[in-house]
Amino acid sequence: MSLTIRRASLADRDAVHAFHRALYLDHRSALMPDELEILYAYRGFEDVLREDVDAMLRDRAAIVLVAEEADVALGYASGVVRDEPRRVLHRKGVLGDWYVDPAARGRGVGRQLVDALFERFRDEGCSVVETMTWPFNTGTRAAMERLGFREVQITYRRCLDDDELPYPDDD
Repeated sequence: MSLTIRRASLADRDAVHAFHRALYLDHRSALMPDELEILYAYRGFEDVLREDVDAMLRDRAAIVLVAEEADVALGYASGVVRDEPRRVLHRKGVLGDWYVDPAARGRGVGRQLVDALFERFRDEGCSVVETMTWPFNTGTRAAMERLGFREVQITYRRCLDDDELPYPDDD
């Protein structure tokens, strides 16, 4: 069968939400060390996920692509174009989310999604692409390296209230 990559619409809300949820709940939970959970936690996360998907699908500036085969959604990728006029490479594409159903992995679906998103970025005049991932997500970090990305910044985060620090004392 033939794989189709197309721009998602509001009609794809349920499929995109299922992938978004799988990425941010199931996938993240399988990878994230327990002691870091508080540093990434949201209140009412199910609502946050639904609101994120609705906002992405309604935002004309957002690019949300769906990969499908025989009318079955296999994954999605999202991105947005940003301008930073003071930079030499001032127009950039930001790869936001990228998820393929585990049953469809290993068939090049994810690569085709990313390539299609990169083509949209080129069409929008972008000369650079940026993305982020969790530091403990070694699989995605390796995939980003294979796609030609290089780490350019590392972000640190901690709780200010010592009572909330999930780390053991170093003494």
